[in-house]
Amino acid sequence: MKRPYLMKQDGKYEIKVRTCAGLLDVRQFAALKEIADNYGSGKIHLTVRQEVLLFDIEESHVDEALKKLEEVGLRGGSAGFRVRNIVCCVGERCKNCVQNVTGLAEDLDKKYGERELPGAVKIAIGGCPFPCTRPFFNDIGIIGRAYPIVDVEKCDGCGKCVETCLMKAITINGNMKAVINRKKCKMCGRGIKTCPISAVYAKEKGFTILIGGRGTWPAFKGEILTEMLEREDVVPLVGKILDYYEQNALPHEKRLRPFVRRIGIEKIRKEILGSEKPVGQRWREAKL
Repeated sequence: MKRPYLMKQDGKYEIKVRTCAGLLDVRQFAALKEIADNYGSGKIHLTVRQEVLLFDIEESHVDEALKKLEEVGLRGGSAGFRVRNIVCCVGERCKNCVQNVTGLAEDLDKKYGERELPGAVKIAIGGCPFPCTRPFFNDIGIIGRAYPIVDVEKCDGCGKCVETCLMKAITINGNMKAVINRKKCKMCGRGIKTCPISAVYAKEKGFTILIGGRGTWPAFKGEILTEMLEREDVVPLVGKILDYYEQNALPHEKRLRPFVRRIGIEKIRKEILGSEKPVGQRWREAKL
């Protein structure tokens, strides 16, 4: 049986342990500590993909360590040609988050985690358009957004939204009302959250889906497949992306970046979405 999550170095093994959205409970922490203390080097490494690495385990102890992981709901993984560990920010625990993304990560992991594919597929999710998880540079990037509207009857021109807008997309006009520049707006939700009287509100919330990003050198930003996708449509769409890649990838296309470059984003949009333009792209139409 292939176990790509086991890596041998200097006669000892390293176990890569997969998590979902970087979340571990106290029982799992205790099991990891026990394995590291009793079978390994006493050290644990947390990777940038929110995996856990256990070091220097003797071959005779590998199966026992894996069994202890299984007892607390953990297992080796996130290695080889498959869907790797799904990376996610802390979601609603962050004041800047506009979407509940930890639940989305769990749904994606249950349905597609460790799915075998022609190459490695890395997925990252961010709850806002200024994401710490770098979804722009993953094979599939998922970014939460909120489309802001100003209620001009309520707005008193206090300027709180102007102060918090990182893109300088909000100004106060001569009538002391907030005005949003749609070409600059990233739909991050900060103006919505900081308005003390709820005069700026979210007309709708959705997700931007990018494909073909790569974080290793040279890094490439993913291309927009669709925008303002509703929450319930994200998991099925990711499934369609994985199916399309599995059915059409050439042997050398071990990541989505060369695959997307060869086929072209417009063709992929048309075959997956039925349209050459992103769904819900009205707010950035001039840029696209």
